[in-house]
Amino acid sequence: MDKKLKGQGWTSTKVISGIREIRCESWNGFSSFIDQRLVDYDSYIFRGHARADWKLEPTIDRILADKEKFKPGEDRRVKHLEKFKHATRGRRGQNPKLDMCENDWWALGQHHGLLTPLLDWSESPFVSAYFAFLPEFNEFDESVVIYALSRTSCERKNALILKNSESNDETRASCIEFVRPFTDENPRLINQRGLFTRTPDFVTVDEWVRKNYDDSSANGACLLKVHIPSFDRLTALKSLNRMNINHLSLFPDLDGASKHCNTSLMISRYG
Repeated sequence: MDKKLKGQGWTSTKVISGIREIRCESWNGFSSFIDQRLVDYDSYIFRGHARADWKLEPTIDRILADKEKFKPGEDRRVKHLEKFKHATRGRRGQNPKLDMCENDWWALGQHHGLLTPLLDWSESPFVSAYFAFLPEFNEFDESVVIYALSRTSCERKNALILKNSESNDETRASCIEFVRPFTDENPRLINQRGLFTRTPDFVTVDEWVRKNYDDSSANGACLLKVHIPSFDRLTALKSLNRMNINHLSLFPDLDGASKHCNTSLMISRYG
């Protein structure tokens, strides 16, 4: 089993079933952790949560988990996506891209508020931290959480799953997918250095990791769960704004401009 780690302003647990937890003493401790441990690892992607107890679960799973609402055997995902495709006709501007795969359609819908099986991530830990500390959230716990998921580790595990089983649709459905759509209909995705994951239906990302990594794994952590104290929220937001990480840069539209101005009104000396 991997050993515990410690650095300036942060400590960690051992790796258990592919997951390591890191607790930062402050916002500066988080910055220190990124600089000391992850600055040379470009395979990690990040996601921020305002509460530590929120699941790494896509929105559509939360709705479809209540199976009593639906007919037995009914594939609500397929019907939901087909309905969205038809609903978008005439609403995507001139010459929209039509030869999109299923996950590209889901990604387009995700951008516009559709319930999807995708989960948003960013290549930037600081962009993810901004979303964890968003001013409009009022559900803060003792700490916010930044998740870091290793694409390299997941892809190796996917390859092992496929190698040990027949390469059919059922086997591929046991893997975690990384989705990077090429459509240019989502400028926010570019500014946020965004991408998506898709796990098997009704399986959260951390459940997938625990299922596929045992305690004796010698490959280190596939998933990091980094806690940052909520009391440092204002310091974090001011620091991120100095990095040009704010609504103005992440949302290149009028909504972003409005919310950036609202944040400046609510936080003293935000800038």
